[in-house]
Amino acid sequence: MDTLKFPIKFDGVGNFVRVVDGTDEYVKQLLSICILTEPYILPLTPEFGISDPAFATVTPDQLMLAAAKFIPEISIISVSNQYEEPSGKLNVSFVYNR
Repeated sequence: MDTLKFPIKFDGVGNFVRVVDGTDEYVKQLLSICILTEPYILPLTPEFGISDPAFATVTPDQLMLAAAKFIPEISIISVSNQYEEPSGKLNVSFVYNR
């Protein structure tokens, strides 16, 4: 099922931009939202998400387990973290296959 792009954006005529189901952008968005969501925040799916990576890196095990539960059509192969010192930004990269 297609979904709204996150963060929400509008096209040139005022419609919501959507992400097409099954595309790489769709999978990337689902995994990114999983990383940004704390467990037990969503009342309908309390197990969705991973522990806050603010003070620790995202472990491959956490992301692989979440992906196996909520995005079963993919298989995570590897996860890597890169911390940007001046900005404090944590970049998480993942490789997956279908």
